[in-house]
Amino acid sequence: MHKNQNQLPEDDQYLWNALKHSDPIALNRLFTKHYTDLYFYGLKLSNNQDYVTDTIQDIFANIWETRKRISEVKHVKAYLFTALRNNLLKSKPKAFFIRLDTVINPIQEFGFDISPEDIYLGNESKRENIKIIKDLLADLSPKQKEIIYLKFYGNYSNTEISKILSIKPQSVANLLMRTINLLRKKKNENNLPIFNMLIFYLL
Repeated sequence: MHKNQNQLPEDDQYLWNALKHSDPIALNRLFTKHYTDLYFYGLKLSNNQDYVTDTIQDIFANIWETRKRISEVKHVKAYLFTALRNNLLKSKPKAFFIRLDTVINPIQEFGFDISPEDIYLGNESKRENIKIIKDLLADLSPKQKEIIYLKFYGNYSNTEISKILSIKPQSVANLLMRTINLLRKKKNENNLPIFNMLIFYLL
């Protein structure tokens, strides 16, 4: 007999093991727990809300269908982010993706964008501060913006980010260092507290 949904622990590892043993409540709890974060991350990769929603549902449906064969997962949320990213970027109509015309980077096959409002947390001189943050973001590559998002909002480790982005941990470290150096330069120019906060989360 399955546990009542209210009695099921919130721990991702427990829920993952439970769904592997065919507990539909565990699957539903994982879906409910992580849907919002997955949804907003997906919108950074695709500007089609319905497509993001459908992709998230497909991922969980596939997990359920293959539950007897899927392996153990140490970082469940990172696994879900990786699956979402891979599915959104795999053989999908190009029109669905956000393009950053101001960023010239032939290695990038998609754009990942963050608005100033995404990272602005203060109240004073909002218009001026948002302009400064906008100028900062214009200097970042799509990959750097994505790393900031994963660090700032997801609190992921470099190893987890490397798995999500399918790049080497050293590449994550290099991108983070370039981003931090740019943040420090901007901080010296503008002395905005938000730069201290971003540097803290990226270190």
